[in-house]
Amino acid sequence: MIFYDWERILRASRGNAFDIVTILRIITYKLTPKNYYDSTFKFYEQKFGGASFLVNPEALLTTGRTYSDKEVAEYAGVASWRNYHTFKRYGDTTLDLMHCPVSENTIKNNRLLDIIDNKIYFMFEEPQENKYGY
Repeated sequence: MIFYDWERILRASRGNAFDIVTILRIITYKLTPKNYYDSTFKFYEQKFGGASFLVNPEALLTTGRTYSDKEVAEYAGVASWRNYHTFKRYGDTTLDLMHCPVSENTIKNNRLLDIIDNKIYFMFEEPQENKYGY
């Protein structure tokens, strides 16, 4: 599980999906840059900790490599609207559609996200393993 600040990630990456995924990899795997030219160098010393969370970021960043960086970035962005206390208390990793400021079309066009009964489901979050067969 990782915690992150979505707004800081957006500012640091300037909304670039590749850079967002790079930052998520730094947070998840505690990467250190190999040298000055390493793509992780420009983000390495910045702090991205926050209240947003991903339960299973390793699956998103490994299996999710078959999806576009844009889809992975959208996944993390939508997930940032979830409430951690609701997850801790009930184990619920979904997000009510009415609490999400992202357009419904964006969610429907993302293969990593699904809408069922006005709830957004995240493909790589643990309670969804049975639903998606992972």
